[in-house]
Amino acid sequence: MYLKAFKAIWRMYGLSPNFIFFCFVLLFFRVWFLFTQVTLMLDHLFSPKFSKVKVEKPVFIIGHPRSGTTFLHHLFTETDEMASFHAWHVMFPAICARKIVAPVIHYLVRRKKTEIFPKSMGHGISIDQVEEDEMLFLHNLDTQFVLIATPLGFMPDEYRGFRFHDLQPKYGRLRSARYLKTCFQRHIYDTGKSQIFAQTHFSTHRIKTLMEVFPDARFIYMHRSAEKTLPSYFSLNYNTLDELWGLHRFTKEQLHLFFEYRYRASLELCRYFFDLWQAGHINRERVMILPYDRLLHELPQVFDEIIRFTGIAPSSALREAVARHTEKQRGFQRGHSVLPLEFFGISPERVRRDFAFQGADPMRYLKDEKH
Repeated sequence: MYLKAFKAIWRMYGLSPNFIFFCFVLLFFRVWFLFTQVTLMLDHLFSPKFSKVKVEKPVFIIGHPRSGTTFLHHLFTETDEMASFHAWHVMFPAICARKIVAPVIHYLVRRKKTEIFPKSMGHGISIDQVEEDEMLFLHNLDTQFVLIATPLGFMPDEYRGFRFHDLQPKYGRLRSARYLKTCFQRHIYDTGKSQIFAQTHFSTHRIKTLMEVFPDARFIYMHRSAEKTLPSYFSLNYNTLDELWGLHRFTKEQLHLFFEYRYRASLELCRYFFDLWQAGHINRERVMILPYDRLLHELPQVFDEIIRFTGIAPSSALREAVARHTEKQRGFQRGHSVLPLEFFGISPERVRRDFAFQGADPMRYLKDEKH
């Protein structure tokens, strides 16, 4: 994978300052990757009991990014009852690694120097705040985040490299999902909390594998039209590229290709779930389809439905959090700007044509099941 990334940088820049810059970036990721692998192995020596921990009835939020996955995830983890991952937990999944870096993390928290990405990007990240569990797959290079965060996302022969995890060879797909399970085991052991409520939107492509590895898991599929999600998602990617590397490092043609590949990936993600559901290739009793508009306008009812579906025992603090968010939503205003689809070289007509299978009614999935 690192060799592919090196070749991608060479193809994009040749021998130039940008080439040297990204070589140092790859070196940093390589060191981080090796540190993670070593400390994960050391856990078996210094904290072997984690492997006996049971991961019972985990809940996975899936669906396209910007469809309400983050809101739902933050809502259920707000009261700190779940075994949720903060950003620094995601960065250091090994128990040994956390013990090494914990003094630095606590120092940064005390000094209030926790921000990694500002909220103005569209998705702020701070080391002491809950973050997406999907990012755990960065450590085994098996998530679309690898494409978003490296020059591999600009390469035509790599844009499909992190798709359809369910269709990977059995050994690879199961190994990846079991790696996630060991991360959950470590986190439960480390925090003393048992309920996993995970946000893994790109793992919509591995739902069948996750059902196999976590036989009692429940899945909440967030449904929102592509005309709403894509402008917000692409704007976030655009801001991420700027924040991480600086947009001046990329030509207009390179950016156009990047967003073309992101568009195709988004189409494949939504289509994959739709086809699985329509064909009955997943256990529908383990999946709840939740339209974004219901989350926005019927939060108390939706919350009760999720509780019944997942079997989570809600605390009074969690119910109070739902009540607070219900009030906040009435005056909600977006805190970041969203660029139009045309800015990324994608026409609304193309989106309406390609995503026509979603239909105007987000509950079409369920209606088709009844017929």
